[in-house]
Amino acid sequence: MTAVPFPLISAPGRQINASGGRLINTIVEQLSETAGSKFVYWRSPGAKSFGTTQTATPRGQLAVGSTLYTVVGSKVYTSASGGGAATVLGGTVPGTAGVFMAANNAALPDIVIVAPGDGAFVITAGAVAAYPDADVGQPNSVVFHKGYFVFTYGDGKTRTSGINSTSVNTLDVATAESKPDTLYRPIPLGNGQILLAGSSSIEAWGGQNDTGYPFSYIATIPRGIVGPYAIAGHEDGFGKGIFLVGDDFGVSTLNGYATVKISSPDVDRAIEGTADKTTIKVSVFIAGGHSYVSVQAPTWCWIYDVGMQTWHERQSYLKSYWRAAYPVKIFDKWLCTDLDTGNIWQLDASTQDEVGQPIRMRIETGPFGAFPSPLRVNTIEMYLTKGVGIATGTDPVQTDPDIEVSMSRDGGRIWSNPRVLKVGPQSVQQPRVRAHIWGHADAQGVRWRFDCSSNVPLGFMGADMLADKLQ
Repeated sequence: MTAVPFPLISAPGRQINASGGRLINTIVEQLSETAGSKFVYWRSPGAKSFGTTQTATPRGQLAVGSTLYTVVGSKVYTSASGGGAATVLGGTVPGTAGVFMAANNAALPDIVIVAPGDGAFVITAGAVAAYPDADVGQPNSVVFHKGYFVFTYGDGKTRTSGINSTSVNTLDVATAESKPDTLYRPIPLGNGQILLAGSSSIEAWGGQNDTGYPFSYIATIPRGIVGPYAIAGHEDGFGKGIFLVGDDFGVSTLNGYATVKISSPDVDRAIEGTADKTTIKVSVFIAGGHSYVSVQAPTWCWIYDVGMQTWHERQSYLKSYWRAAYPVKIFDKWLCTDLDTGNIWQLDASTQDEVGQPIRMRIETGPFGAFPSPLRVNTIEMYLTKGVGIATGTDPVQTDPDIEVSMSRDGGRIWSNPRVLKVGPQSVQQPRVRAHIWGHADAQGVRWRFDCSSNVPLGFMGADMLADKLQ
């Protein structure tokens, strides 16, 4: 028996024969040294319904005290801790692009919404209204930092409001001038500084001046971001650093005033191949003790596990992309909005589906064998968490769950029809999960594919293959 080498990161490869294996909707978790395997592979966190809205096209979320504000379509909705049908506010937010939202520390917080290309708005008296001070102009983003609303503009300027106020003094303005680039976002840091992220550079500003623009230039980071939504990590409840998609078409994190690249070549190729890179979104969330960075485009999604430093692909049912967007922490939950319906989801590691739709957990190995000799494959035996059926669950998907096992004899171009193997009803640990007589594989080795759509807490810990080398 030969141990089947499971991948630690998803690596589809530039060509199929160069693949190192794939992890789709599958996370890696390290076990203790006394466990039977070094790693276990679980299904990615699922989602359950938290609330509903009345339209599609989610655009952003903000937690303010005990209220969640969600922009969907042209409307703003509010949700309390109990969830359910969200309350729609009066007024509208024009446009369809993602919005930026911030609230200050006033006794009754001012809530600002910036819709890039359409201007700034506030929520007042239970409705959306135009920003009360016309001197705000046409910002493209906003954040709250050290008592101020900090706005950015496409021409490289940044402007602040008064302390815990929506008033704007036109003299409280500065220009990011390290590069003559577009200024996309202000990002606050935990050390009191603020980042001004542009298309070709990022500037760090700090201190606090008594007159004029309240912050002073400190340093320049020679890396820009590909679009206004391509940086995250400052959100409340995360605290694992700043992550961005840079103008080098890679994903990086910040270490002081330097960027450290963390993306793999496969992630870089997905970014580079996206025609409109301003649509790429970076967001963060935590589930099941794992901190994740989501990098999404309209047709794909990659997830980075900060602790494990691994990448996997994320896909919703019958989609090439993940439907969850704009996660925010509130009510001790991470809540996001569904790209397809505009409804509000709760991300949850113990949930094994997405609001009733299956999450297909897929593990594909890279090729292995006895190159340059072909193989005759006799048996594959899986090491996994058996007996995880749910006696009171849906029959037969949960009561008698299964996995599908396929083999590729040519490096991944053609896959065999899957064989369905039962993993056991609740608490049933026998029989062994294995399948015999698979036939020949060519000299470049065999690849295995393991699929599980049954919504039960199944964990893969490895597999062994019995094969003969042919002369």
